[in-house]
Amino acid sequence: MALVQLFIAAFLLVALRPLVIYLYDSKNLRKYPTQNPLSGLTNLASIRERLRPFRTRDLYLQHQKHPIIRVAPDILSFRDVAAIKDVYSFSSPCQKHEMYKLQNGEGHLNILNVVDREEHSRKRRMLSHAFSTKNLEAWEFKITDKVEKLVAQLDRRALAPSGEDPSGRQGDGYVDVRYWFNLFTVDAIADIALSERLGMLESGSDLVKVVGPHGESLLHHFIADMHKAARVKSKIIGTLDWYHILKEVSAFFSSRCRLQWDCGRKVGQTVSYLARKRLERYKDGEEIDDFLSCLIKDKAGKARDLDMAELTAETNILLDAGSETTAIALTHLLYYLTKNPRCFSKLREEVSDALSGEQLVAPYSKVRNLPYLKACIEESLRLSPPLPRGLERITPPSGAYIMGTFIPGNIGVSVPAYVTHRDPGIFPDPEAFLPERWIDKNANIAKMREAFIPFSAGGRACIGRNITMIEQQILIATLVHRYDFALPAPEWTLRNEEAFNLWPVELQVRIWMRGGGV
Repeated sequence: MALVQLFIAAFLLVALRPLVIYLYDSKNLRKYPTQNPLSGLTNLASIRERLRPFRTRDLYLQHQKHPIIRVAPDILSFRDVAAIKDVYSFSSPCQKHEMYKLQNGEGHLNILNVVDREEHSRKRRMLSHAFSTKNLEAWEFKITDKVEKLVAQLDRRALAPSGEDPSGRQGDGYVDVRYWFNLFTVDAIADIALSERLGMLESGSDLVKVVGPHGESLLHHFIADMHKAARVKSKIIGTLDWYHILKEVSAFFSSRCRLQWDCGRKVGQTVSYLARKRLERYKDGEEIDDFLSCLIKDKAGKARDLDMAELTAETNILLDAGSETTAIALTHLLYYLTKNPRCFSKLREEVSDALSGEQLVAPYSKVRNLPYLKACIEESLRLSPPLPRGLERITPPSGAYIMGTFIPGNIGVSVPAYVTHRDPGIFPDPEAFLPERWIDKNANIAKMREAFIPFSAGGRACIGRNITMIEQQILIATLVHRYDFALPAPEWTLRNEEAFNLWPVELQVRIWMRGGGV
């Protein structure tokens, strides 16, 4: 009998405590409209939102009516561009939310998910040299090599120019360029980071050979594993205190979830193997110029003596974020250009004026300062930021002012990029792909820049933005110079799936070689 009473008491405590806290409302948050009926009561309500295929789009529609929305008992989402400075700027008292630690799993914290400001500053100082434009330009040959390999694959699948004999072409169907862009970005970042040639573009597969902990030979689908792991983790990451319980429960009761959690282990195993392999080359005396060399030694050539766990953690985030976000950006950009032939033609004219006809790959030196190319990239990032959601920060214990409103201490705050990028007062006709807005002398470019946060803002802004810009400029210039593209139909629309990032499901296009000997 006592056991039954104890069970009932425990159940009532778990069930009624959130309701009591909600009704008592010590932090005066009940005045804000909630994302769904349970968002103010429990973090478990986040599961409902994360089951939606594009939850930030749904939040954006809610934000049309409400400038501030309570997305969890202790987390607020802000619509107004003015909140960006208060939440993300260098002067903001807010720091990263504890939720980021959950994204890391059990390993060493990396530059993305480390919360402590001092530790982040140490990592950023260490990594800034590796991410410098000078270094990246020195590694351009690695990007060029991967562009050549991608072009070779697209050439095999492209149709002959209109009016020419198509005999000899291997296929006349559609090509999912999203998949090929993902292979390209993983191959490129693996070479830049580790001088590792994974060969995904040559094989047309994401398989990576790994030596397991017992010396066994394994094959892991690296990209597929990353996606499956992100899917299951993203669904429960917002539950916070419930996260570890739900992880165990989902793995126990669902074979599908168990498989997805295991994919996360495989990703970790793959990254760990590649990092160890690269470190062995260093220990064997091989002098290599790549990202990891900047972690192994400082600019003066002095060994940093980082432990293996930290090297692996930074390698992990680079291979993951450094490949995923760029593949997403490339896919959306080609989609918007193909969907808008006027923009495609205008960009091709600019690129053709900069390149000589015989060049297979656009040199960075010739495309880095092309204004319309950069405008197209930025307009695509505005419409479809790879991370559309609000990146969570937390107010200090003493509280903080956001847009002039006092927000109590230890409250999560965020500003979704997808929302601010659609402010009609800053971006007229916000749903239209209009690269010209970024080079229009009559536009308020400064105000647009304040609202433009595809890489976040402030001290925690994406340190790898130079990599993605260089890769996009080189590859897109090469593609529009060499090929024509067509969507399955004029009204065809790209579908997206949101986990942590905004993944395009697929981008099926027909590809033609351009005539005229380009």
